Amino acid sequence: MQHRAQDAAAVAWGDTLESANSPAQLRASSPEQNTAIGYGFTKILPNDNPQPIRAGNVWLSLDGRIVAHGRLVGGEEAARILETKLTPTELPSIQGNLDGAYAFCCCTDDWLLVTRDLLGLKPIYVGRLGDLIAVASDRKALWAIGIAETTTFPPGGCLRASASKSTVESPEPQLDATRTLPRTRVGEDELLELLTESVSIQTSGLGAVAVGFSGGLDSTVIAKIAKDAGVDLLLVTVGVGRTAEMSLAESTARTLRLPIVSKEFSKKDVAECLDHVLWLIEEPSLMKVSIAMAVRWIAQEALQNGRSVVMLGQGSDELFGGYKRFATILGEHGRAAASEAILQSIRDAYEVNYQRDEQAVSGLRVELRLPFATRKITEFASRVPLSMKVRASSDNFRKWILRDAAIKLGMPSEIALRPKKAIQHASGVEKMIRQIAKDHHVSPSTYLERRLQTVRNEFTS
Repeated sequence: MQHRAQDAAAVAWGDTLESANSPAQLRASSPEQNTAIGYGFTKILPNDNPQPIRAGNVWLSLDGRIVAHGRLVGGEEAARILETKLTPTELPSIQGNLDGAYAFCCCTDDWLLVTRDLLGLKPIYVGRLGDLIAVASDRKALWAIGIAETTTFPPGGCLRASASKSTVESPEPQLDATRTLPRTRVGEDELLELLTESVSIQTSGLGAVAVGFSGGLDSTVIAKIAKDAGVDLLLVTVGVGRTAEMSLAESTARTLRLPIVSKEFSKKDVAECLDHVLWLIEEPSLMKVSIAMAVRWIAQEALQNGRSVVMLGQGSDELFGGYKRFATILGEHGRAAASEAILQSIRDAYEVNYQRDEQAVSGLRVELRLPFATRKITEFASRVPLSMKVRASSDNFRKWILRDAAIKLGMPSEIALRPKKAIQHASGVEKMIRQIAKDHHVSPSTYLERRLQTVRNEFTS
């Protein structure tokens, strides 16, 4: 876990806390208790402090931040808010009105307690080895202690483990196509209010902030709202070579009168970065690797320009029906099937998108923030009629409610009605990985699987 512990590492159990400047220097003796937790610390914001920390009668390791008083808080402040809930009895109720991007573990002499946010914005994995149960932010941490088979911890789930028993409880489904929703009228005004509130929460108390920027609908809406709120903003766009999308992003930035940094990468850069990205995200998916590489490059450029927080437009396509397949399902299977497909994509977003992106930037002094991916906006999106998302099988635009909101926000119609192009294609990363695999005379999937296996063998040897 060295990549997540740039500044410190610590392990806590009972009344004991043992810390060091790095995991390699940590010499924790075997705890007599049944439970222990650790934390690899990389300082991102000025008020961040090493963990684990005391929260009432328990040790707490909190990855991420929770929403409180209109802003995101972590560390000691979050611990004070959470401490009354950190018991085996109260833990399941913690999700009642808690928002944010977080995963946390806490322990007493007898109990290990684990949960994560309902949307699954922060990764956490779980595995067993004999009578040992272990959780970690990376699968590789579990591999390293001999747990080869791991599973993703369910968003909103609660683990309560003691010497005698352990249970992982999943929350009731939050989104159900058959659920009767309130017959309230929804529209672009309410969406704009929610997005404005979300951007405010994501940027409160910060100085300079970056936006991963493509010039497309999602990132432009975020940038426009942040600009109107007076946020010190820098747009960042990346690509393999000089892509058409890079020029489009720069043109859109000029329209918004916002500064932009464009960084071109090469085939050599892709090849050199590939193994590290595979090691970080732990999956040989062409789509995931391509997106992760682009996101990591964006984060690196933001950091080099003095920005440690980067906002992305992730989540919008799931919430508002942005993918072409939703229109196809509508045409082939009808409205109910399309609505269910959209809801399922929201449920699956943590495994498809959020975990990958967070892992891609781990080890950098950068924090990703996703203004679309909040409980309030997710609940709002579940009330939005299908006709305000996808209108027909031939619908090449989709996300109509967001496009209407963008126009109301003052964006030119040529930007608000710009068709979607996925980042893995727009950045040129996927195309270049395909070319590298072709150079090795194998398919992209075979090439990535071999590379990941090589990396994993090197790591575990």
